[in-house]
Amino acid sequence: MVFIMLLLTVGLSGCSIEKKMMRTYQGRTEKELVQEMGKPRRVEKGEGGKKIDVYLKVKALKSAMINTGAFQYDRFESPCSIKTETYKFYLNGSGVVENVTYEISYER
Repeated sequence: MVFIMLLLTVGLSGCSIEKKMMRTYQGRTEKELVQEMGKPRRVEKGEGGKKIDVYLKVKALKSAMINTGAFQYDRFESPCSIKTETYKFYLNGSGVVENVTYEISYER
C-alpha cells in the first residue's frame, strides 16, 4: 500500500503546473519569454549576474454557491476572494531561463 501511494505521489507531481512551465520555458531566451508572457511585473537581481523575472496574475473570484445536497432555506456561499499566481523565471547571465517556480495564494 505504501509503495502504491509513493508511486501515485511521484506520478502526480510530474503533472504539476511548475513542471509543465519548466518543460515549456527552460532553455528559452529572455526575448522569447517576454514575447509570450509580456513584460515582467518585477525584476530581481540574483547572484553572479543572474536575474529573476517575476510575473503576477491576479484574479478576483466571486462567491459561489455551496451545494449541500439537501433542501435548505438558507443559502450557503463561499466568500469572495482574490487569487494571486506568481511565476518566477530564473535567468542566467546570458539571459536563458534555467528554472521556473510557481506559487498561488488566496486572500479574502
